[in-house]
Amino acid sequence: MNSKAGRRFFTFMGCLFLLYTGILSSASIYSLGFLQGHELIQLSLSIMCFCLAYLYPQFKKNDERTKVIKERGMFFSYFFFAAYSLMLMLMFQFGLLSLSGYQTVTLMASLMIITVFSSFVILSKRY
Repeated sequence: MNSKAGRRFFTFMGCLFLLYTGILSSASIYSLGFLQGHELIQLSLSIMCFCLAYLYPQFKKNDERTKVIKERGMFFSYFFFAAYSLMLMLMFQFGLLSLSGYQTVTLMASLMIITVFSSFVILSKRY
């Protein structure tokens, strides 16, 4: 698959996931009055696809630069994940946030996906 085809595929998939996010969100809000949690996963998958569309030409080479971007991105994402966990714990402790277990897990998973792939994009501009 050449660079343009790969970028188009990931852009198409990002738009498709974004469409699914809109449909699922509106269905949840209209039927239940609030979001369930799986909508966040769809949104994070959309963001992941858009990030991969941007990164595809660079990651296709799989050279030393790509490996550095991936390693540093995962390293920085670890600290963001620790900060997310700390903030969520504090918000639960002080009663500022009331989520079910499923909603909490989907929130953490979507934050992790968004953080990892957006850090790849930021680091690809730096390195």
